[in-house]
Parts: sequence; C-alpha cells; structure tokens
Amino acid sequence: TGLNSGDIVWEWHIWDHTIQDFDPTKENYGNVADHPELIDINYIENPLNINPDWTHTNSIDYNEEFDQILLSINTFNEIWVIDHSTTTEEAAGHTGGIYGKGGDLLYRWGNPQTYKRGDASDRFFYHQHDAQWIDNGLPGAGDILVFNNGDGRPDGSYSSIVELTPPVNDNGFYEIFPDLPYGPLEPNW
Repeated sequence: TGLNSGDIVWEWHIWDHTIQDFDPTKENYGNVADHPELIDINYIENPLNINPDWTHTNSIDYNEEFDQILLSINTFNEIWVIDHSTTTEEAAGHTGGIYGKGGDLLYRWGNPQTYKRGDASDRFFYHQHDAQWIDNGLPGAGDILVFNNGDGRPDGSYSSIVELTPPVNDNGFYEIFPDLPYGPLEPNW
C-alpha cells in the first residue's frame, strides 16, 4: 500500500499447530507419533544448546499448481508443506482449505525424529537451506531440491544437494502410512 507499509492478506502461525506429550492438563496434549501433521513443541535437537529461535525458517517457496507453501525449518532439520488455500481463520485450525486440514502440515521430510516416527539413522537433513520445488518444464519437475549444509552429519560435516520426490498425487495430497515416516525412504539424488 506504500513504500513503508502493506496489508496482511494471509497468515499462518506455528503456535496453532503444536502438540506435546508432557503435560496432560494442556489442550495440545497428545501422542506425537499419531499426529505427524502437528509440531512437537518439545522437540529440541540438542538439549545442551537450546536455541530461542527454535523454529528458524530459512526459506519459503510457493507451488501455484497446488496452492501450497514449502518451508525449510533449519532447527528441526526438516521441510514442511502447508496449505495456502485456507483463509487466515482456517489456517489457525485443523480443518478447511483444499486439503481439509486447515493449517496443519500436509507433508514434512528430513528428520522423522521430530514426530517420533524414526531415529537418528532416519535423518537426512543437517541444518538445510533453500528448499524449492523444481518448476514444470525442467528435469525433475515437481521434485523438491534442498541445500543440505551437513553441520553435525554423523559421517562428517560436508554440504550436499538433495533432490527428493514427495509422495504426492496429481491433486496435491501426500501419502503417509500409519506408524511410518513420510516418504521417500531415501532422496533420489
């Protein structure tokens, strides 16, 4: 609306989509592994080095075909996909939008420990950046590319680029099986 102002047209907040299995008196109490669409508020990569920026988001990309947003969450060592077709009110809840999940995560990948469906050996990302969908018309169209810094990687700290094919159908819905992490099991490149 001007050089130093603007109108907020849509919002999504992590706080609306948290779960925890520590305090049963709280509204967001539940079994983390049963709800991969929610963010475990108690997940901390390194309890000896607690980062106040615990949900540091370092990249964002938009998929116009599916009306979805891709986020790189550095401190969770994951990428997340959310539904942009929701209203701001729906984005604050668990229903609504094209995919019927409101603002809950549609997909996540890179570190299934964060939702208690894996262990350290299942982790692929180590403080990644620059997650983006590969555009139509390019090799690997629809896949996701991520720069993986490699900080803290068990076999040595080195950077890599990861390409993965998410388990998404032609309508933008992601597949996940009970008790298993989101696929793929391995990046394809």
